[in-house]
Amino acid sequence: MFFGSGDRDSLRQITDQLNKITTELAAVRQQVADQQHTIDQIRQDTTAAINTGLAEVRAVARDALARTNETATGPLAHIGNELVAVRGAISQLEGQLRTVARPVDAPAPDPASAPVENTPLEPAEAERPQPEPSQSPAAIEEPPDLIVLRAAAGISAANLQAHRDTWAFLVKHASSDPHFHIPGDVTDAADIVNVRISGPSIVAALIRLDQVGRADLSPVTRAIAGHLYDRLAGAVQEIIENPDHRIEAEPVKITIDDRARPASDEQ
Repeated sequence: MFFGSGDRDSLRQITDQLNKITTELAAVRQQVADQQHTIDQIRQDTTAAINTGLAEVRAVARDALARTNETATGPLAHIGNELVAVRGAISQLEGQLRTVARPVDAPAPDPASAPVENTPLEPAEAERPQPEPSQSPAAIEEPPDLIVLRAAAGISAANLQAHRDTWAFLVKHASSDPHFHIPGDVTDAADIVNVRISGPSIVAALIRLDQVGRADLSPVTRAIAGHLYDRLAGAVQEIIENPDHRIEAEPVKITIDDRARPASDEQ
């Protein structure tokens, strides 16, 4: 069957329309692809921006927490040292009050019961009532080793490491000495105190620990004071026996942390 000229024109028009539709579909497909690419790029940029923002927020939060910790730790450590010093001063004052109160508590002699005849106006020194001493005279009069004290005075500064209870004991008994100075920078980690003390503070601590270790009424207090005295004096004795006058020499380190040797090291 042959087509006429009118049919051929209709087919040509239909073909042109199909070609036009195909071109438009291709254009639409390209626009969709471009939009999808744009959306993917926006999603990637948004994700990267969110991750970067979260990282910056975390960094700012960590920095703020670190500054807060540093701001709080310093004053708390200083307050703790001040409280220890106050407790030491109170304990020292209580001891002085007890010593002063003992003669008052003793019963006064009754003048009516004393014989009138042959009574001197001033009683002999041996007959005067004496207060009961709380410390033995030998413990008060005998000072520690002067060689150790002089060597300790020459220490510029020493790094002391001990448990916080040991440091509190040392401050309590040595803070009454005017030459003992509580350092401002005291670090405390896992109940272990790291502190830098001066030579005069070591001298004051040795004198007070020696007195407490030989004269205190509590055997526990005497034991702790004696052990601390031995450790401080032992560190100073090492300087006496093996001095190091180099400028780059390491500072003195005193560690109060006795431990038993492992069984594997004894063979």
